[in-house]
Amino acid sequence: TQSTWGHSECLFFFVFVWHHRSCFSIKHTMVKKTPVPGQVLIMLAGRYRGRRVICLKALKPDVFLITGPFLINGVPLRRVNRRYVICTSTKVDISSLGEIQTPPELFKRDAKKRLNKSIKSEDKTEEAFFAKKKSGSEKVKVSQTRKELQVKIDTPLVKLLDGLDPMLGKYLSTYFTLRSGDKPHQLKF
Repeated sequence: TQSTWGHSECLFFFVFVWHHRSCFSIKHTMVKKTPVPGQVLIMLAGRYRGRRVICLKALKPDVFLITGPFLINGVPLRRVNRRYVICTSTKVDISSLGEIQTPPELFKRDAKKRLNKSIKSEDKTEEAFFAKKKSGSEKVKVSQTRKELQVKIDTPLVKLLDGLDPMLGKYLSTYFTLRSGDKPHQLKF
């Protein structure tokens, strides 16, 4: 018995038919894990990228309250979106800290005064602009309530970290970096 398929027909069948089957196969999406309170996260963007921080609580479904703690790695209380962190397998039991209450005005900024552009003012002169820059009056100051809340949360948290493992503080103070040869898709966080 002789095959009715020639070499070119077999090649056509395997290259086009089987290739398209594998290209359009069902691909399962990887769902990111949602951080839980006490989990160590790695910041991916912003001023504190590469820092390891502790998730304190969920403010909204994808927004979390995190802290460094500030005494260990300099990261203050911040809101962070889920997209900008990587969850690690390290977890700290922060249930002993109790419920963390955040006042609603904690993350609100003062509204800037908008000047009417048609009105000429003395502040728009070149000398006033550079004088304002030299004096540093444009800097945003941290409110006293935020400082008090930072101390209130960080003090027992640092004691808890020291009691659990002395290396945990050193782990949180180090940066996460990738070097040449590191394969991020194969890393286990």
